[in-house]
Amino acid sequence: MRPLRWLICVPILAIPLGCGHPASEKECQEIVERITTLELEKSRGASDAKAVGAQVDETKKALASNTLKDCVGKRITDRAMQCVRSARTSQQIIDDCFR
Repeated sequence: MRPLRWLICVPILAIPLGCGHPASEKECQEIVERITTLELEKSRGASDAKAVGAQVDETKKALASNTLKDCVGKRITDRAMQCVRSARTSQQIIDDCFR
């Protein structure tokens, strides 16, 4: 699970500071959920939605104290959030959405 936690921290900490609006807790939660879901689907396949949901909840709890604090209030654009929502892989989020 440690590699997954590191992967989630990268895009959240790389949110650009220049334009957009301050990221809300809801937006930060959405980013964490999306990356976690994509990683779990890649490693397990999308066959067990209940297990994926439970793992997403567990990851959000584990990251809440540090990662979400580092995300909430950082500048984020609507384009970046749309990119997160449409990304097919977590790597795409890192490479395309927050650069």
